[in-house]
Amino acid sequence: MGIVLKITAFFVLLLSFFILYDRYDMRQPVVFEALQQIDPLPHTKTLIAEERWQEAEAYLSFFNQHDYIKNNLKAQTLLAEIQSKRAETGYKTLKVVNGVIYGKSDEFEGQIAAGVSDLFLFGDIRDLMIEGYHHVNDQEVDKVLVALSTIGVVATGVTWISAGTTAPVKGSLSFLKFAKKSGKMPSWLGKYLIKSSKEVQKTKDLQPLTGFMQETYTMVQKSGVNGSLTLLSHTTDLKSFQKAVDFSKRYEKKSAVFLQVGGKEVLKATPQNIDKEILLYAASYGKQGVNRLMKLGEKGFLKSLIKPVKVSRMVKVFDKNIVTFLKQIPDTFFWLLGLVALVFLL
Repeated sequence: MGIVLKITAFFVLLLSFFILYDRYDMRQPVVFEALQQIDPLPHTKTLIAEERWQEAEAYLSFFNQHDYIKNNLKAQTLLAEIQSKRAETGYKTLKVVNGVIYGKSDEFEGQIAAGVSDLFLFGDIRDLMIEGYHHVNDQEVDKVLVALSTIGVVATGVTWISAGTTAPVKGSLSFLKFAKKSGKMPSWLGKYLIKSSKEVQKTKDLQPLTGFMQETYTMVQKSGVNGSLTLLSHTTDLKSFQKAVDFSKRYEKKSAVFLQVGGKEVLKATPQNIDKEILLYAASYGKQGVNRLMKLGEKGFLKSLIKPVKVSRMVKVFDKNIVTFLKQIPDTFFWLLGLVALVFLL
């Protein structure tokens, strides 16, 4: 009789523990909270309100590669509106004028105009005259622009002598002027260019700069001027600059917005450890999505996106009516039942 009682007490204790643990587990939050894909419309509208049409299209187009935006009528209507605005003749003309006069523009047409002026010496002389005027009038002189224009003048001479083989250098110089005038040139690069210009002016030799200029030229070709400006602004030295160039080679025109929505973590992802398309998909969830992908890996990340549904173990063990009945009994009862069973066992 005593053995039967102890066996019964053991099973009662086990049952009480099972029910209490199941209830505790059901109350715990899921391991990963559900991620929400970014709605690009609010920020796109903000960019439009600020008349930053090129950025607006680049931002919305980045998300347009995913079905949840492709199938969004409002998003498609807004994208068409942006593209229509950028196609207007008056809009393009204004950008070209800005490119020629100020040497900068956020649109391709203006960038080409500014670039052409730099290629044919006009832009370098223009900027040197502007900074010379500042010097004469005791105003602050932009030493970086002076450095770039000085290198540009030397490069123009070399270009004429070498029948145009330094075109990548001139193109890079034009882009770097864009970066300085747009306020996106990091301080380390300004110091590097000032130092380099002194050597170029002294030796009339561009060789020490050609590697850097070629990489800059590659980045602009892959990511475009605006995208490269964003990438450049995140660099801290020549090593991080090279990472930015490699990033532009992999993600091309998507690079800038990708970095913007995914955060600096995306720069750490290499072709060897993260699939390109999955990384772009993770970025649609913002920085949280990218961080989770980096932490869990591809399979873990994709699995975490499936909304977890917790199911009580009691459903698998007991009849539905019994489960309904057990749910009505408070935890205290099972604590007491388990305690009594433990006393009989001891």
